[in-house]
Amino acid sequence: MQKNSRDKRLYFLELLDRLSKEIVSISNRINHRWGVVFRSRTFFMITSLVISLVIWLFVAFNGETEAAKTITANVKYVNMPKEYSIYAPVREVEMRVTGRASRISGLSENDIAAIVDLANLSAGEYSLPIRLLHPPFVRVMDSTPTDAKVELFRNVERTFEIQPVIIGEMPEGKIVSSVSFSPSECTVSGREADVLSIDGVYADVPIGSLKDGNKVRVKIKMNMLNGKNGNYERDMLTLSPKETIAAVTFENETIGERIPVKVSVVGKPADGFQIETIKIVPESVSVKGSSKAVRKMQSLVLPPVDITGLEDDIQIMLPLKPQNLEEGVEISGPERASVEIHLSKKIITKTISSVPIVIVGKEHGKEWHITPKEVSVIVEGPQKAVETLTNLSLPCELYVDVSNIVSTQVELPVLVRNLKKEIQIVNTEPEHVSVTLINK
Repeated sequence: MQKNSRDKRLYFLELLDRLSKEIVSISNRINHRWGVVFRSRTFFMITSLVISLVIWLFVAFNGETEAAKTITANVKYVNMPKEYSIYAPVREVEMRVTGRASRISGLSENDIAAIVDLANLSAGEYSLPIRLLHPPFVRVMDSTPTDAKVELFRNVERTFEIQPVIIGEMPEGKIVSSVSFSPSECTVSGREADVLSIDGVYADVPIGSLKDGNKVRVKIKMNMLNGKNGNYERDMLTLSPKETIAAVTFENETIGERIPVKVSVVGKPADGFQIETIKIVPESVSVKGSSKAVRKMQSLVLPPVDITGLEDDIQIMLPLKPQNLEEGVEISGPERASVEIHLSKKIITKTISSVPIVIVGKEHGKEWHITPKEVSVIVEGPQKAVETLTNLSLPCELYVDVSNIVSTQVELPVLVRNLKKEIQIVNTEPEHVSVTLINK
């Protein structure tokens, strides 16, 4: 070894000698001005100093001096007990090593091993020393970390059938008939306690993201018994596979609803009559079919009934089928519906003016003066009866009763007597009149 070192120094001295001679040769070939500089005593002193410094550096750093180096090594966990798995966040160790420069210059992480021994351990959490294995010519000054926290646990597996969760809006008038997955099962492996806390696995199936053939790649998630659903990120649980292909089959949405039965009428009843009620039996029917078609049916409208000139109540039977039934819609119920139309006399009101007022209950020898002597009467009744009424053909008699009146002037209400049948007095205007005694 010493002989090889001396040979290297002799070779380097010879090289420096040849370099000096070359410098002198170059100085002789340049112009006279610069040649004087190169041949000066100062130039040779500087050159000698540089050569001496280079020789000293060569001798000082010839590979025999001490040097330091920082290196990172991967941590290896050995002697793992059977049927157990490990959770160990420490993966690397950083260390500072020293040794001869010629030796450690080529040192790599493959030359140093960081070992954590798991022999004879059972399930639980531990803090174990990290043992460093390195070549004998290397000294470890320090390392970080010096211990590794590990957790040993029994590793188990459970296989679940993937359940679909439909998200997004359905196409109009469609429902999901079936969802299949390929693969259809997922195996969850990891720490026994964590695996046992899984209630099942599922995949969100976004309806709006379906591709050709109504398929989409989806991520598998877990239902946890503790209610924390979703992706379980801890390293102790592993899903296989993590994704699956969802294939969705649609079918027309079929719904059942109950809708009212309606009927329309054409024409008008006889003069003086009006429709009081229209009764339909059944009042509603059940319809079933595609959602799109059923939702268009707000009611079931029967064929129209002509009531032109009608004077009496009628009852007719009509088929329970609309003229334009939506395709794919079924009606549940009887084949025919009963329609009863009840009429009533048309009631109107009329104002009759200048209706005279008579005085009843007069004592002998007394005369009374009425102000005003005539009033307006608002009457109500059947159209035919009311339209013929005038102040000459009144349906009643208006009067005031002066019986037992001792005052010479008093306000008395206008009273009605002998009122015709079906006629009602709604009001008189005014409702009271002034009665004055004019002689005794």
